[in-house]
Amino acid sequence: MRYTPNRKYPITQMKRNSQPMNGERILDISIGTAAGLLAVTFLKGLFWGYLIRKCRGR
Repeated sequence: MRYTPNRKYPITQMKRNSQPMNGERILDISIGTAAGLLAVTFLKGLFWGYLIRKCRGR
């Protein structure tokens, strides 16, 4: 049987234990990690934008 009564959360356990069918990668990160990545990416963009603008201004 697919939905046995002896497990408390059968669907989430099936999803966790199953492999992706089409080869997609799933990455679970926390909100803090996602915000940190967003901030680092934004700051790197500001830095590179500043450098490009500074070099073109000559």
